Amino acid sequence: MIETYYRILKHNADGKLVKDSGLIPIHSYVIQFLELINGLLDGINITATDVDNAESTLLTTGYSILNSGIVDAGTGDDTHGIVVGTNAGVTAEDNLNYKLDTKILHSAVGAAGKLNYLAVTMVAPRVVGANIDLDISRAFLNETGTTITVKEIGLICKEIVTPKYFLLLRDVVTDEDVLDGYTLTVVYTLRTTV
Repeated sequence: MIETYYRILKHNADGKLVKDSGLIPIHSYVIQFLELINGLLDGINITATDVDNAESTLLTTGYSILNSGIVDAGTGDDTHGIVVGTNAGVTAEDNLNYKLDTKILHSAVGAAGKLNYLAVTMVAPRVVGANIDLDISRAFLNETGTTITVKEIGLICKEIVTPKYFLLLRDVVTDEDVLDGYTLTVVYTLRTTV
């Protein structure tokens, strides 16, 4: 069995942890996730709906596997990896979601309505009690001078040949007010249990 959870951590401007949601089961694998897995396991070319609502190449078997499914975005890259948004509720969670309602964009200079996207980090699969966990996380720093409310989170992968971007996960979350100077961290945990 594979289970997936998200966890939201919030730190104040002094770095003190002020909120930890604990592990919350996700509801939101979208079709592009299984289309990617289908192509990997079957060794076939796959097209899927990208974040621009176009049918694009998600996986091409003629290229290295290293060209598809990339989620380890670097600092300042809001095109893929874990992303956050402000307008959840307009579009409910659905198997056919292909993008966030309103993705919050990156700004390293505190531009209004934007967050500073830090690098995605991954913790390799490891034994945790009776489970094997893989963690993917990303921190978002608010330097705008005002509060930004996060209402949705997601995971976008990159196909690097074209390049194109595909939503794999999308969750509507309890409103998270990120005050100026605060850091919001989203952690996705993929877990297998024997």
